[in-house]
Amino acid sequence: MTFILMILIGGFAVAVVTALIRGLAAFFRDAEHIRQHGHSSQEAFGVKQNRMMAQRVLFQGIAIVLIVVLGSVAGQQ
Repeated sequence: MTFILMILIGGFAVAVVTALIRGLAAFFRDAEHIRQHGHSSQEAFGVKQNRMMAQRVLFQGIAIVLIVVLGSVAGQQ
């Protein structure tokens, strides 16, 4: 059981880093577009980076819950 939880925690940790990198890349891409073309009135700017950062928070929350479960399972053994 602990091995499975550790694999899940590692997977969600990788998902957190991936979502963070994708969110930062979207942020820099939007900033570069605004720098080159001026401020745009399009609402599309920031949508992807907000979605990626929301996923990051979700994955972090799941990883924290799994760490707590792992701690409680390991404490019972």
